[in-house]
Amino acid sequence: MLPYLIGKHQIIAHGMEEEYVREDTTTHINSIEGFWSYAKTWLYNYRGVPRQYFHLYLKEMEFRFNHRDEDLFQILANIVVKAVPKS
Repeated sequence: MLPYLIGKHQIIAHGMEEEYVREDTTTHINSIEGFWSYAKTWLYNYRGVPRQYFHLYLKEMEFRFNHRDEDLFQILANIVVKAVPKS
């Protein structure tokens, strides 16, 4: 990855030249489309969420998406163990 592109917003103009990825960078649209597909699949089960809590549901989907190939039970168990004070 090119260090000067880390954290920089890149524009993909797929309407103009059928551009979907840049060969010289890791700029592409698949990441956000993959996330929204994943999130919509999970959120569909709730049959709508209250607007004031949508950001919390979205953060849950973000956590699940970022750890989708891992054992969530083990991750959450480790978080709980670290949060419990030692006696």
